[in-house]
Amino acid sequence: MIKLRKSAFFVNLLFGLVFSLLQAIEQGPNVVFILADDLGYGEIEALDPGHAKIPTPSVNRLAKEGMIFTDAHTSSSVCSPTRYNFLTGRYNWRTRLQKFVIGDGEPPLITKDRKTIGHLFQEQGYHTAIFGKWHLGFHFVLAEGAEKRPKKKGKAKDTDDSYLLSQYPVGSKVLDGPITRGFDQYYGFHHARSMSSVIRGDEIIREDHVVEMLPQLNIEVSKYIDAKAEGAKKGKPFFIYMPLSSPHSPVVPSKQFKGSTKLGDYADFVSQTDHSVGVVLDALERNGIRENTLIVFSSDNGSAGFSREVEKNAPGHRCSGPLRGRKGSLWDGGHRVPFVLSWPAKVKQGSQTDQLLCLGDFLATMAELLSVQLPDDMGEDSESFLPAIFGKPVESPRQVIVHHDIAGRFSIRQGYWKLLLQKLGPEKEQLYHLKEDLGETTNLANKHPEKVKELLALLNDQVADGRSTPGAPQKNDAPIDLWKSSGK
Repeated sequence: MIKLRKSAFFVNLLFGLVFSLLQAIEQGPNVVFILADDLGYGEIEALDPGHAKIPTPSVNRLAKEGMIFTDAHTSSSVCSPTRYNFLTGRYNWRTRLQKFVIGDGEPPLITKDRKTIGHLFQEQGYHTAIFGKWHLGFHFVLAEGAEKRPKKKGKAKDTDDSYLLSQYPVGSKVLDGPITRGFDQYYGFHHARSMSSVIRGDEIIREDHVVEMLPQLNIEVSKYIDAKAEGAKKGKPFFIYMPLSSPHSPVVPSKQFKGSTKLGDYADFVSQTDHSVGVVLDALERNGIRENTLIVFSSDNGSAGFSREVEKNAPGHRCSGPLRGRKGSLWDGGHRVPFVLSWPAKVKQGSQTDQLLCLGDFLATMAELLSVQLPDDMGEDSESFLPAIFGKPVESPRQVIVHHDIAGRFSIRQGYWKLLLQKLGPEKEQLYHLKEDLGETTNLANKHPEKVKELLALLNDQVADGRSTPGAPQKNDAPIDLWKSSGK
C-alpha cells in the first residue's frame, strides 16, 4: 500500500511539473533581448569561424543551443536610431532625428503617444525591465538646491578611473524615461558620455567610475532574474531589455578581463561583453527557467574604429566578417549584425536561417507569438519572422529593408539588390547584388538603370505612406529628404 502511494505521489509530481511547463509555454515565454553596443558581425566566433580571434564562448553556446540569423540588420548604422526602431517597430528616419544621434538633455525621441515593445509585453501580463543604455532622450529636473554642470568640451579621457558625468547631478529626476515608455523597472544610464551618472527608475542615484557600469549591469540583471523566477514558473513571465554599455567607447575592460585575450583592450572588452551573456544564461539555469526563456543576442550597429586594434594584433580577424564597412556607413558592415536566438523548449539547437530581418521586426514577431493584433499606429515597419524560428517558411517574408547612416543618407534593399544613395566620385547612386557580391565591390548602377529606377520608386512609396507594412497610411514626424547628403 505504501509503495502504491509513493508511486502515485511521484506520478502526480511528474504530471504537475509537466503541466506547469506546458502552462508556462502556453502563456508565453520569458523574453530576454541583449543588445551589444558597436559589436561587428565578425567579432563572434560562431558567426565567422576560422577568422574570429576573440573568445566568445557564451554567444557560441547560445548559438549551439539555438538559431543563428545570418541576414539580420539594424535600420540605422548608429545608436539612437536603431534603439528607436527596435522599441517601436518604426523606421527611425520617420522621426525628427534625421542624422547622427540624441544628445544629453534632448527631448525624448519616443513620443508619449507611441507604444513600444515594452507596452506590448505589459499588456499581456509581463513584468518589463531595462538594464543599460537608453540613449533616446530624457527631460531632467534638478534636485532642489542643485546646479547644472557646464557642458563638457573636448574628448573624454577613456581610462579606468575616469568619470563621464551628466550635466545633472545626483538626485536629479528623469522625466519621460523608460518607465514612462513601457518598462516597469529601469537601471542604467543615458548614453556613453554620461555613463557615470547611474539612473534607477526616474532618478540619478549615484556616480560611478565608467569601468563599473558593465559589472553592475550584470549584478542587477542577475538579481532581477532571481527575484522573478518563481513568479515566472507560475505564469507571470518577464521581458528584459538589456542594452549593454560595451564594447562601445570608453573601452574599459575591468580587472578580471584586462589582458585576458592578449589582443588589446578592445578585444578584452568584447570578451567581457560575451561574459554578460553568460551571466544571464547562468541566472536562468540556476533558477530552472532556461527552458522556457526566449533569449536573443544582437548589436545596435556594426563595429567601430577601435576594432582595428584587433585586426592589427590578430591577422585574419575581420571585425565586419566578409562585409564592407563599419559603424556609421550604408555598407552592410555598418548594419548587418549578429542575431542569435535560443528558446530550448521550442527552437531547434544548432539551426541557422538566412531569413532577412530588421531589429524592429522583433515587435511584430512577439505580437504574433502572443496572438496580439497590432493597431495601425504601432509597428508600422515591423514584419513578423515567427515561423522562421521554428524552422518553417514565413508566409510573407520581409523582402525590402531601408537603411540610414550617420549622415542621414539612405539605402534600400529588395531581395539581393541593394541601392545606396551616396555619391562616390562621379556616381550618384550605387547598386549591388549581394548574393554575387557580398562585399559590395562592383557598382552595377550603370548596367541596370531600370533596377535603380524601380528601387527609387519603391523607396519613395515607403516614405510617402508613413509605413512599409499593410495598414492605414500614417504620417512621418518630419519631412524626408532622400538626397540631403548625397550630392545630387
